[in-house]
Amino acid sequence: MEKDEEKLLVFAFAAAGVKFEDNRVEQSDWPTLKPKTPLGFLPVLEVNGKELTQKLVVDRYLAGQFGLFGSNDMEKAKIDEVMTTIADFTVDCTKPVFIKEEAAKAEAVKSIVDTKLPAIMAYLEKALDANQTNSGFIVGGKLSVADLTIFFFVDTLSNLSSTAIDKYTKIKDLSAKVGAINSIATYVANRKKTPF
Repeated sequence: MEKDEEKLLVFAFAAAGVKFEDNRVEQSDWPTLKPKTPLGFLPVLEVNGKELTQKLVVDRYLAGQFGLFGSNDMEKAKIDEVMTTIADFTVDCTKPVFIKEEAAKAEAVKSIVDTKLPAIMAYLEKALDANQTNSGFIVGGKLSVADLTIFFFVDTLSNLSSTAIDKYTKIKDLSAKVGAINSIATYVANRKKTPF
């Protein structure tokens, strides 16, 4: 399982304080396992013998199960909007990881940070400002899967560039708030290390 693919779903379990079995797949085992997955890719969530796949489907399912998907239909829609927007952008963020030549990788990261990141951060900061609860969360008055999505997004960006979000203080503060939640901090401190 790729590092960015695992994070949000395990953060949902961690935030809810629900125990789970975190099965990682070694690269050498993937060719044997791949045909046994529903669509030939990860993540796959198994619940009581039933499998779910597709990252956003799994994330939404867990959010609903753990009370992390808003208090009304508008909150659910705004949470979904944040998740989908970040998922679209994350595709771009993962591309430089697979570039072998360091100068080309650095240029790809710089391009993302300079040309694509400002728009998404402006969107996120505007959404945060629009939350009339003043809770410090992106939607509504309590932690949601949208906040977990932002936390994992900021973590992914920090793997690309340690300074990528420095000027986006509102989003940094939100990420720090999520990271300071005891169950999240404990998970992060003890999580399995997975190379990207």
